Amino acid sequence: MKSEHYDLISIGAGSAARDGANKAAKDYGAKVALIEGEQWGGSCPNVACVPTKAYLVAADLAHSINTLANERGIEVGPATTNLAKVKAWKDSLKKPQQKWVEGLHAAGFDTYEGTASFVDPHTVRLGDVELKADQILIATGSRTAVPPIEGIEGIDWVDHVSALEIEELPERLLVCGAGAVGLEFGQAFSRFGTKVTIVDAVDEIAPHTDHHAAMELREALTDEGIPIILGSFVTKVAARDGGNVATITPREGGMEQEVEFDCFLLASGRRPNIEELNLEAVGV
Repeated sequence: MKSEHYDLISIGAGSAARDGANKAAKDYGAKVALIEGEQWGGSCPNVACVPTKAYLVAADLAHSINTLANERGIEVGPATTNLAKVKAWKDSLKKPQQKWVEGLHAAGFDTYEGTASFVDPHTVRLGDVELKADQILIATGSRTAVPPIEGIEGIDWVDHVSALEIEELPERLLVCGAGAVGLEFGQAFSRFGTKVTIVDAVDEIAPHTDHHAAMELREALTDEGIPIILGSFVTKVAARDGGNVATITPREGGMEQEVEFDCFLLASGRRPNIEELNLEAVGV
């Protein structure tokens, strides 16, 4: 079995991992290795920061054409969205995976592709390679948490990653979650032309932001024609008449309502990517 020793190993190669690797190398002269099992560069450049914002730019352009062009004297028909072309433009903005690897090598780091698991507090293994280090940084990121909704296993839901791969605009989108991710995607798809409904059990959207700002944002989204149902859970989803229907249940009890949808976006929470790490080997 091949074995190498480093001052620092980072399991993960996203933004946090690269910051840690750069500081260790520049400030302490550390020999560093990064291990990645999914996407070099992590979530920000591959999904969140650049690709998602590209969708927001395209959606804002469509919205401006539909709401401002005529009053500015620009005579055009209603903007329609070719989602496949929006996706292709988004994909063109991403740095190729090989470029990420080349950049890490140019910075003096070694890279390993695969899933790492702990052998002991200073050793990880991936495939037939065993790596040792004085310090090991866990920077494996997180993924969408699937809430306990009856029938969820029977439908094809999407999240902030897979929603960016859709090439045909859904007619009706139900968003579970009124935080930053749910609101961004909800507004973008609404401006593309999808009928969007947002549901969350919280009392106000964007619960981690300033309350008055959240109220203003909710009013703006409502003015754009996006229904927002708060203080309620999505408790059940099921197929019906060629589409799907969700049961919305008030948190404090009361009358349930149904919302029909073609696409279901989960944006209600995250869970850490730790299952493959064998953390028991390090006492965690």
